[in-house]
Amino acid sequence: MKTNKSLIIGVIVIFFNILSVNAQTNIKLKPDDDSFIKSVNASKTGNWNDVFTNFMQLAAKNLAGDNKSFEYKTTIFAIKSKVDSTLLIDKNYVKENFSRNFQINMGLKLDNDYKFKGFSYGFDWALINKRDLSINTLVDGETAKLYEKYFEMLTTCRERYNNDLIKNEDPDKGKKIKQIQEAINNNGDEYIIPIDQFPKDFIKYLPPDYQDNRKYFREVYEQELDAIKRKPLLKIGFNSNFQKNTKFLDEFDTNLVYLQGLKSKKGSKLEIDFRNQFKAKDSITTSVIKRKEFSSQLGLNISIWETKEKSIVELKPNFEYKRIVSGIMTDEKNDQFLANADLRIRVLKNLWVPLILKYDIKNNNLFGFLNVSFNFDAMKKE
Repeated sequence: MKTNKSLIIGVIVIFFNILSVNAQTNIKLKPDDDSFIKSVNASKTGNWNDVFTNFMQLAAKNLAGDNKSFEYKTTIFAIKSKVDSTLLIDKNYVKENFSRNFQINMGLKLDNDYKFKGFSYGFDWALINKRDLSINTLVDGETAKLYEKYFEMLTTCRERYNNDLIKNEDPDKGKKIKQIQEAINNNGDEYIIPIDQFPKDFIKYLPPDYQDNRKYFREVYEQELDAIKRKPLLKIGFNSNFQKNTKFLDEFDTNLVYLQGLKSKKGSKLEIDFRNQFKAKDSITTSVIKRKEFSSQLGLNISIWETKEKSIVELKPNFEYKRIVSGIMTDEKNDQFLANADLRIRVLKNLWVPLILKYDIKNNNLFGFLNVSFNFDAMKKE
């Protein structure tokens, strides 16, 4: 027992060390380098991140149940970016199509007493990831072109202003130039800086339509970002585990998940969630698969509370059908209809607590699963 506990604690500590190293080496980029990527990542729901992580995720699942697990997943891109941090710059980021869309999963299986049962492993491949690909829209689209013109204009105005301060021997020159630089650094998420952030005598150097351009830019940006929120994701996955007294691939599952955003009149995030899974298990540890199960699930993920484009509380009502294809047990029915509800609450910026409820319609049974997931981002912290 002591050996099992020591092994579990040791592996968990290693996982946290890996994640803390990644969290401490976030790349500090110029405002126009990573702001588009952060905006797209922030627009993704907790439900989306549980399917396909932005960078990496650590999760504890079924904490109140008999079969607990600690799972870690990351993408090939996350691993590559640790070697070459320039991949986090937007124009390099969009070129890493395969590595951003191939996810690696690994974890620990525990029993009710937190005793070690085995390891899990697997992968996910996003065949379609239009939301991630749509970063191209913000990098090379109308928003990016407007921002480039704006930054060129601001640079020219600042140079003229600086030359006049030198010419007039302004005693507050250093303080005023510092104020402009701080306005740029502190308003990365605003893209076009509010005019009241600049020194008063600098405003006359700006174009007369500065405020109108700022409003127009925001409208174009919101339209492009709103379109990205509705882009689809289609991924396939394979998972298996290795336990004591079992053979390779004694138990495995394959799955397919499709997510599609919908337009909402109130502006909240709506997401169709369609999932299919096939599970195979050999209960007597021979080379012949004895039990096969198929399940299909359809739901709608609703962001019921948002702040600054980020979901805080999400609810996903869904219906699920399960079918035992072979290996049915005594007194067991070969099909099952479930009415489910997933409630996700963002406790901290990157910490989610999902509660999953499943109701067996035929047998009037209610099941509950409590999970915790922590998502890590490669971008500089806000």
